[in-house]
This record gives sequence, C-alpha cells and structure tokens, in this order.
Amino acid sequence: MTAAKEAQRVVGLPGIALVVAGAALVLVGFRFLDWYDVPASADSAPQITFDELHSSADQLGGTGAATAYFDWLAWVLLIALVAAGIAANVPSRPADALRVAGFVLGAVGVAATFVAIAQLHSAQVSAGAERHSVFYNATWGLWLTLAGFALGATGAALGPRKART
Repeated sequence: MTAAKEAQRVVGLPGIALVVAGAALVLVGFRFLDWYDVPASADSAPQITFDELHSSADQLGGTGAATAYFDWLAWVLLIALVAAGIAANVPSRPADALRVAGFVLGAVGVAATFVAIAQLHSAQVSAGAERHSVFYNATWGLWLTLAGFALGATGAALGPRKART
C-alpha cells in the first residue's frame, strides 16, 4: 500500500470510543460491582465481588482456568484488548491484523469469563453447593464484564479498513 493510500485511512474514533467504553465497563465490573447476589439464607457472603471470586478460586483449588482468570488472565485480556483495539483504529500497516486480534481478544474475554465462572461453580457444587445456572443470581458486575469485553471486541473490529483498489 502506498503512503498516499495509507494516509487516506483515518483514525477510527467510533472504534476507539467503543474500546475505551468497553474497558471502562470491565474495570467497573472488576473493581466496584458485585458479580452475584446470594440470598441471605445461604451460608456465604450476600454479595460476591470479583475479588471474592478470586479468593474462592484460590481456596477451592483444582480450578485451573478459574484460578488463572481471577489471578491474572482477566487483567491480561483486558490490557491486550485495549492495546490491540486502540492500535486497530489507528491507520497503520498492521491495523487489519490488529482488528482481527482485538476482536478475538474480546471474544476470548467473554468466553474466558464464562468458563471461569462455570468452572468455579462446578467446584462449588462438588464441595456441596446447590447446582443451578452460572448466571443464577448474577448481578451488574458479571453482566458489565461480559458486555465490556464484547463492546471492546466490536470497537476493535470497527478499525479503518484498507481502501479497495
């Protein structure tokens, strides 16, 4: 691609806005909101946050994906999504590959979140907890995290495309 054609590509502000908005949703979900609201009759904390899920994954042991997700993987996926998503929206030679990478990272973020909570729930059921959907009693923290990763993936995919010749 010539420099003139590369210059015709403009910064994808809508894509960057979606990536940043998605990252903000994930951060709010990670740091400030409850992921689950457990009835008061249950033998556990009434509101369960990302940090409490991290502690629970560590205590249950044998929950490899959940432990990795709540220890470091969720943060790595978020940082990588932001980096790839913003870079995908800046005109450059690797922008097309970064659009795909950003979309994949966001999709992996959604999938990894689901797998981690499903694995953690399975370990809790094995330890005697009631069996139900992993989304049973889910609250804003979990939903915003899933939506944020999906929004970031969408924003990355909206990056400027090569001009057709």
